[in-house]
Amino acid sequence: MARNKIDILDRSLPARTVIMSIVWPCLIEEFMMILVGFVDTAMVGSIGVNATASTALGSPVMMLTNGFMMGLSMGFSVLVGRCIGENRKERGLQIMRQTVYLVLVFGLALNLLYAFFFAPELPRLMRAKPEIWESSSSYLFHIGWSRIFIIGSFTANAIHRAQGDTHTAMIANVCANICNCILNFLFIYPTRTLSVLGMSFTMIGWGKGVTGAAIATSIANLVAFVISFAKLFDKHKDIPLSFEGFPKFEPEVFKTVFTIGIPVALERAIISCGQLVITSMLANIGTATLAAHNLAGHAESVCFISVMGFGTAATTLVAQWLGAGDHERAEELATKCIKYSCIVMGTVAFILYFICPYVIDVFTDDEEVIRMGSEALRIQCFAEIFSAVTMCISGILRGAGDVRYSTMSSIIGMWGLRVPLAFVLIHFYNFGLTGVWIPMALDWVLRCALMTHRYRGGKWKQAFERVKGA
Repeated sequence: MARNKIDILDRSLPARTVIMSIVWPCLIEEFMMILVGFVDTAMVGSIGVNATASTALGSPVMMLTNGFMMGLSMGFSVLVGRCIGENRKERGLQIMRQTVYLVLVFGLALNLLYAFFFAPELPRLMRAKPEIWESSSSYLFHIGWSRIFIIGSFTANAIHRAQGDTHTAMIANVCANICNCILNFLFIYPTRTLSVLGMSFTMIGWGKGVTGAAIATSIANLVAFVISFAKLFDKHKDIPLSFEGFPKFEPEVFKTVFTIGIPVALERAIISCGQLVITSMLANIGTATLAAHNLAGHAESVCFISVMGFGTAATTLVAQWLGAGDHERAEELATKCIKYSCIVMGTVAFILYFICPYVIDVFTDDEEVIRMGSEALRIQCFAEIFSAVTMCISGILRGAGDVRYSTMSSIIGMWGLRVPLAFVLIHFYNFGLTGVWIPMALDWVLRCALMTHRYRGGKWKQAFERVKGA
């Protein structure tokens, strides 16, 4: 067993101990990612509003493709977690070997998609202002070649988490984010003179602006992949990875992975496509509005990092305990995950409501962007508790393999409420940015009600048996 990792199938351990052993490394990992995202956004934002809008234009499509990759990696995570719970470790190893095909096929396909479609076509299709077309295209092109490393990292980290190891993902992402910060500093700005403690010196720089930020991120993605993948071979793991030649392709494994992963990927695609449409609406209003939307989203991520670990913990715990045949323990731990996530999210959202202008001020000096971003962010603060419950129950359902309901909830919330209401508020009532964030908050309330109904009904526990296949 890996060092510093408790046995989450030990029933004598208190629920809080088990949950927090998974959550706290996730929290540190996400905090570091958000912190570096803040630094990255602030560095790009210092170039100007157009630079911020250029990166904002690519955010929804990156969320779309990242969500797709996360969905497929989630399929492997659930299967490996079940094999551990059922004490079928040899089968778990066989399933892990199949990830080679996932990374090579889908990773290379996404690299080509970014290079030959998203980079040249997206800015025009999104109806962005012509002045940011070139920089947006360059950003997407240079960040696109690392998609194969992203899916490799997602898959490796999903398997680590399935084994109750959230430390490895934390270490990999912390190292990658530190690398990203350093390279941003070198790649974004030109060679210039800096003064520190009264001493002046020449700091070398590439001066590539938005393109430099993309290249720095891609190199950081490579670093994360190398660390995460190498750790899979650690002999202290519950199931250490090993190869005896190139693995034989097993269609039945991918059939089950797709049964679990495709609905998760589809859910992310549905949300991201809706965000693409909304981003297009905002891009048509103006560059400052688009920049404010992007910066408010970065600021809101402070709330999300506080609870994402509980969703990850819920997936791992439910998958292993249902695999072990103990439905009662699975539900006990799942309910505690929801409870803790609400307490944490409520506290963070309350604080953020009062300090959001200062948070956005870190990214830009534009007073109008700060004002619009703060108004939007304060609307969402009222809905954060609902988003916490939704994300946590989504993690529970994923661990049980009950993924279709969450997808249907996202379709209803995004396309039945958020997108059409945003269209009406923007085009008929001139709401501007708040016309996007009011529907977003209502979307979370609706999805929370739907997901809570599913969880209390208990059908998620029976869904485990229907996708037990591999």
